[in-house]
Amino acid sequence: MKHLINILKGVVIGIANAIPGVSGGTMMVILRVFDRLMDIIGSLTLKDIKKSFGIIRDNFVFLVTLAVGMVIGILGSATVLDYCFSHFYVQTQFFFLGIIAGSLPLILKEGTKDGKFRPIHIIPFLCGLAVMIAVTVADMNMASNEVYTSLTPSIFIYLTAVGAIAAAAMIMPGLSGSLVMLILGGYQTVIEALSADNIRERFPLLIPVAIGVVIGILGCAKVIKAVLAKSRAGLYAAILGLIFGSFYAIFPRETTERVIENGVEVTRVTGANFTFDGTGAAAVAMGVIGAAIPLIFMFMDKENKNA
Repeated sequence: MKHLINILKGVVIGIANAIPGVSGGTMMVILRVFDRLMDIIGSLTLKDIKKSFGIIRDNFVFLVTLAVGMVIGILGSATVLDYCFSHFYVQTQFFFLGIIAGSLPLILKEGTKDGKFRPIHIIPFLCGLAVMIAVTVADMNMASNEVYTSLTPSIFIYLTAVGAIAAAAMIMPGLSGSLVMLILGGYQTVIEALSADNIRERFPLLIPVAIGVVIGILGCAKVIKAVLAKSRAGLYAAILGLIFGSFYAIFPRETTERVIENGVEVTRVTGANFTFDGTGAAAVAMGVIGAAIPLIFMFMDKENKNA
């Protein structure tokens, strides 16, 4: 049962990572795998292969079940999420907003394990908030992304860098790796390369992205592990800033962008604005349902500890 629950946690994290604007790292915190995962990855080192192999061996089942769930979540969610965003955009966004809002008590609890927040922690909180708002504003104002179809040395370097930065954002609570990749310009290239029609022809484009992802995850995990050891409350204050900023990022809004379709530049309208009507009422209801989910898990976890 424990391994099945771990796979389900991976599914949720994978789904979150597939959606621009939704943070997989936040889901890791909500599902209580963040600290352990950062500790495992942050302890790996190329200098001591024997030690690293031992760490992976000792945590093999945890890592594999989580990874299997993430792959299932990313691959299996595409069709469902595409339908939900196409037909129930506002309701879907409110559902994710609800999940994040409902997780705040748990995140506050995790952040204050070693001591309460102090006035100095307002600085990392505001930094996290500013970063998330800046990323969102950049996303709103970015130009259409060029889709690369062949690999050159310069594109290899570019996609490696994009993969590294996006992967670092992916495991950082509050930040969305797919949103960062969208802003940096590699999202459409990766998505189209993964398409069944293009994957054989464009598979080489995925190699530098994969290399970048490994670099980004290993590098960021080591930094997070070090900061957790020195200032847990400070890191979680920054995480809370990122999460509060994500309310602004995820709140449903209509956006327009100029894209090239069949060689012609056109204006594409995506998303929808929140309105106080039947759709808005349904969205609020979905937000309440979303908020209840982490609160129920939190209550169940408390009951299990008291049993």
